[in-house]
Amino acid sequence: MNLIAFSKQYLRLDEALPFGVRDRTGRLLLAAGQRIDNARRLAELRDLELYTDEEESSDWRRRLALTVDTMVRQNATLKAIAEARPPGDEARDGAAAEASITEQWTQLAHALDAALREPDAGGAWVARVRLVQERARALAQRRLDGSLYHLIYTAGHSTASYSSHHALLCMLMAGECARTADWSALEVQSLERAALTMNVAMKRLQDELAARDLAMTPDLREQIRRHPEAGASMLHAAGVDDGLWLDAVRLHHDDRAKATAFEALTPVERLARLLRRVDIFTAKMSCRATRTPMSPVQAAREACLGVNGQPDEIGAVLLKAVGLYPPGSFVELVSGERGIVIARGRRANLPIVAVLVGTSGTPLGEPALRDTVEKRHAVKAAVASQAVRVIPPHDKLLALR
Repeated sequence: MNLIAFSKQYLRLDEALPFGVRDRTGRLLLAAGQRIDNARRLAELRDLELYTDEEESSDWRRRLALTVDTMVRQNATLKAIAEARPPGDEARDGAAAEASITEQWTQLAHALDAALREPDAGGAWVARVRLVQERARALAQRRLDGSLYHLIYTAGHSTASYSSHHALLCMLMAGECARTADWSALEVQSLERAALTMNVAMKRLQDELAARDLAMTPDLREQIRRHPEAGASMLHAAGVDDGLWLDAVRLHHDDRAKATAFEALTPVERLARLLRRVDIFTAKMSCRATRTPMSPVQAAREACLGVNGQPDEIGAVLLKAVGLYPPGSFVELVSGERGIVIARGRRANLPIVAVLVGTSGTPLGEPALRDTVEKRHAVKAAVASQAVRVIPPHDKLLALR
């Protein structure tokens, strides 16, 4: 990431910039597309030295330079020139506001896919991964239930760009778990970046394994066995010096400390254990060419419960963070209605459901919203998507919330 100075005059109330604003160290102060909604926050930012990534802001700066040049030649006032903005920014802000949650996550998956497809020792790809993490975190903070809905539904229904979608879902779940457990901001950031890059050394192979029935050879098995260590080495060669990030990638398949009590683990062992569990949980809910996905309930039983049948420390926080019936999964209610979870509820087993099929088994003309805290709408069981036999109108369902 190559930081360049950014003039505070371009920060304005209720206006978004198409790139992130940072401090001298590269720490993100204002995410791309994020609006400043109060004067106090604006004043705080204007008191700081501001920077932006040169590549990320290049198009905006080019359009601004053309605008200013035109205004100078037209003898515009100095005040008007100082207040100039690039043409099209208002339209771009409107387009961003109108983009659906599906479109935004699809764009992030494509960006991550491109970065992980071209790793090198120069470090540019790592900067692109960091940018994806920041954009994904900002989107999840605004629309967490909608984000879970899209990523979990996609995991269970498509193998396209499997590695990138899987990495984003792991990032989202792991980060939410860490926040629920009150981990530090630096630990959460390292964990999320590790989730996005843990499989970089076998990205192509991971996509192939998901999309087709690939015969396992000794070479492929060795590549899978070595990918955590190889991935950490690739990140280090690209300039990553965050020890938690590197070690979480290196240890995310290591279960040698599984008998150790969670509170006795080192910080990096905690990160690696959480990442490993989330990786297992999300993989079980994902479809592959060779198998159908598990229901989230079955995946939770296998990934969240300890030997005594009760959730252990990670299992408990995972269920609290995303729910027993997470958004994007299908359920049947005690009434006989069937539908898809669109949001988490008051408790892990009390989601908000959009009913798609009525008690008679006939698809509804319009989805019906059900809060399962009401006994007459309680969840009876998780079901496979085939049992619903309706393609959910995703944007319409998410608009219900």
